[in-house]
Amino acid sequence: MINILQELIPKIAKEYGITSVILISDTEMDFGDLEIIRAPREYVEIIKNTFSITLSSGLTEIVMSIPGISEFIESYLETSGNEKRAVVCVYLPNIKGAFLVDGETRLTKILKECSTYVNLEALRATLAIALSLAFKGREGRSVGTAFVIGDAENVLKKSRQAILNPFEGHPKEKRDIKNQENWETIKEFAQLDGVFVIDSDGYIVSAGRYLDIEGDVVLKYGLGGRHIACASITKSTKSVAIVVSSSGGDITIFKDGEAVFEIPISLM
Repeated sequence: MINILQELIPKIAKEYGITSVILISDTEMDFGDLEIIRAPREYVEIIKNTFSITLSSGLTEIVMSIPGISEFIESYLETSGNEKRAVVCVYLPNIKGAFLVDGETRLTKILKECSTYVNLEALRATLAIALSLAFKGREGRSVGTAFVIGDAENVLKKSRQAILNPFEGHPKEKRDIKNQENWETIKEFAQLDGVFVIDSDGYIVSAGRYLDIEGDVVLKYGLGGRHIACASITKSTKSVAIVVSSSGGDITIFKDGEAVFEIPISLM
């Protein structure tokens, strides 16, 4: 695989007039005359530790959803003179492949649209946790859950606590979904019934909460009560919901009452 990538990437770069490659790896690789821009080690470790993927299906969307990675790539493009284009090589034990960034990915655009309601970093962190749960589950079994981010005051008014709130009374730093040190705790509580309610800055307000369903929402056939509830709450509040299906782990992002993006994990 490493030889294929080392031969393929210079050809792609030459075709598109790109003079460097962004490398997300801890392996030394040779791309001829191309300048190698290494992703910071902390981002490499995030991918290695968060995802257990053996297929390259969905490689672009998965990598670009990692907190910090897309910002790193886009900040490089701003100063590289490559007109928003880059060849990205990912070579890690659990995920390998290459892709061409030519402008923004659809997921990146969707997340930016959602950031009109919520902090973009918080949104990316939530999606990273959702992806981890979708691929790895928890303690060997699949986990279905949902995160409602933004407009927390109104979301709380339109929901009810199903169990004692495990995050009540804890300091903000312990409730910050952007802090990776909190991710294991969050994934543990994802096994509870109900949803997470998170404010627009990324601080968890509650977990194990049931959402009220108001009005009608139109969803594709086969989506369950969790999806309907999340579509409903995003229709009546300025929030964004990320849902992990309990059957197959598919991920759906809801905004303004509609499913704006789907990641079909079960097909990977």
